[in-house]
Amino acid sequence: MRIWHFFTNSVIRGLIVILAGVFSVPASGADPRNGVTIYNRHCAQCHGENGVARMPGVPDFTRPEGLMKSDREIAELIREGRSVMPAFAGILSNAEIRDVIAYLRTLNF
Repeated sequence: MRIWHFFTNSVIRGLIVILAGVFSVPASGADPRNGVTIYNRHCAQCHGENGVARMPGVPDFTRPEGLMKSDREIAELIREGRSVMPAFAGILSNAEIRDVIAYLRTLNF
């Protein structure tokens, strides 16, 4: 009987964790409307308006492969820069970076 009780409780806890993950809402949602403003101010010169790259070697955000990184990886690239892309750490807040990423995710739909 104790084994059944342990098994039942484990299954119920597991389902609660799964459902919480499926239905959870991020505590601080990103705002793509703010993201487009920030993008146009800081990114569009090289990455192009609407995400169509203007320079060779720059990701085209309208193509799926342009965003085949996790949000965390993209945020790190924005903060630290890469190659000719400047670092935006200290220029953009983490919330602003999340907003830009949210905007980028709207470009290839």
